[in-house]
Amino acid sequence: MKKLIILFLISVSPIFAQNWNPVVQTLIPFNFNSKVDQCSNRDGINVLLDYYDQNWPNNEIKYLKYYLLNSSGSIIREYQFETQDVEFASIDGNNEKIYVVYKLGNQIKTRKSINSGQSWTSLADIPLGNNTCNHMDIVFGNDALHLVWATQDATSDYKTYYRKLSNDQWSATEYVTDGSLVGGFPTVSTSSNRVHVSFNTGQSSDPQQNVGIAKSRDKLINTWQTTQTIFDQEGSFRERIHAGSSKLFDFYYKFEGGLGQYTSVLYVKNRDFASTTWSTPFELDYGADVNDIVSAVNTTDIKTHIVYSTGYYRNYNGTTWSEEYTLGVGGLYAPTITATSNDLFIVSAGYASNNVYYVHYDAIPLAPQNLTVSVSANNHPLLNWTKNNEADIQHYKVYKYVISEFGWQPCGTVTTNSFEDLNESYPVKGGIGLTHPVQYKVTAVDFHPYESLPSNTVLTYVSGALLEKSNSGELKPSEYSLDQNYPNPFNPSTKITYSIKEEGLVTLKVYDILGKEIAILVNENKAAGNYEAEFNASQLPSGMYIYKIQSGQFSDVKKMLLTK
Repeated sequence: MKKLIILFLISVSPIFAQNWNPVVQTLIPFNFNSKVDQCSNRDGINVLLDYYDQNWPNNEIKYLKYYLLNSSGSIIREYQFETQDVEFASIDGNNEKIYVVYKLGNQIKTRKSINSGQSWTSLADIPLGNNTCNHMDIVFGNDALHLVWATQDATSDYKTYYRKLSNDQWSATEYVTDGSLVGGFPTVSTSSNRVHVSFNTGQSSDPQQNVGIAKSRDKLINTWQTTQTIFDQEGSFRERIHAGSSKLFDFYYKFEGGLGQYTSVLYVKNRDFASTTWSTPFELDYGADVNDIVSAVNTTDIKTHIVYSTGYYRNYNGTTWSEEYTLGVGGLYAPTITATSNDLFIVSAGYASNNVYYVHYDAIPLAPQNLTVSVSANNHPLLNWTKNNEADIQHYKVYKYVISEFGWQPCGTVTTNSFEDLNESYPVKGGIGLTHPVQYKVTAVDFHPYESLPSNTVLTYVSGALLEKSNSGELKPSEYSLDQNYPNPFNPSTKITYSIKEEGLVTLKVYDILGKEIAILVNENKAAGNYEAEFNASQLPSGMYIYKIQSGQFSDVKKMLLTK
């Protein structure tokens, strides 16, 4: 059995660990009576804290609060919803809207924000009566919010119900466990045209005491399909259903004697979205805490990622599950995982501190999309593109190519998704003169800094000065600079551009991560100007490398990643 308190191991394997940033202890308070949930988008990591401190019975502290974190784990803003004890608080949404749903008394309450948590609107309450509820779950998918919950109605048996929120209006309540079906502890997920719900036939309001049969049911467009049994041998404590990138998964906590009241064996089964046949079970964790339900998310590289128990991580690549990796500071408590593009964000309490912890898997940004060029109000080329979803974009880098001149050259960086090239102009309307073609492309650079692949290329015809080559004598650089290599990461070669302000000896060298000199790219006298050097690493292993420039009193160092 795994120990519940584990050590922090970030360097499990060299390739895997390169993208995990250090664990951050945030300023969000936490204790073991509290609960935390999160969702991420391009604005940051949206954290929902249900805080309850009962250490001092005469001075209890209760509140439900929202926090927006940036990609470094710092708090951007916070908003308090309640100062009462709530249940089953959850948060989800997309780049435009965020929803918070929770149970307060005998009502399900819903809050919505369309400005990154600065203000919130209350939507219609859903009455539950005085019936006992043992779980609620939400997911945002197919441009709607989906809600499931389970209550004991006329008997001790639980029934699971479903509603959809679309255009700020809740649909009518629908039975998931209709007829004689029984089911509690429901979870919900969505695929392209289906809603997937899991539930458990046990009769307890406590997951540690609940033992039943794991079942699921799909809603195909507007029609509920036949209920499926996922696991019926010996029983399970509870389940988590998740529509992955390529399969539907059900994670269930199987009862097994000898493990104790709070622990179980965590298994996963999968099936095709439209199938009725589940795979054989795959064991994920022997000794899993049934209170720390699996958290799962998909990324654009067609992988499904999960965290569970006290900080274990795996991913599914469409065929197999990865080996188990350990994250945390002395162990994590009920970790949750979300993603934007291929970046992963884990939020959890830690056993080592009464604060919320945050871990960021920093992947390479996706290439900017939908680059267009038009005429600005000042008669210059105006570039626009779709803003990246990643929350950790530092800036966008614009490249220009003047046909038959000097190849691709960086011509500016911006933090917005628009760029006006003041060095190029269009002919005056009705005027006569020569024009020449110019191409543009854009990359995204995060705070690591990783640089994305380029966007689509756009072409336009302008008049005016061509892009000057600095060492032609017509235009000299105003400062020294060393640019981020492109592409980065690379395989097997990459280009490094740099600028020299004054004539002198220039050295450009590459080192491995331990400081050993690998290559000398430049070691000669250079006139003032812009230059480009190529580094070919075909004979080197994957990993992080350092390149350093020295010219007179100027020195700069940058990192680059070789991936094979």
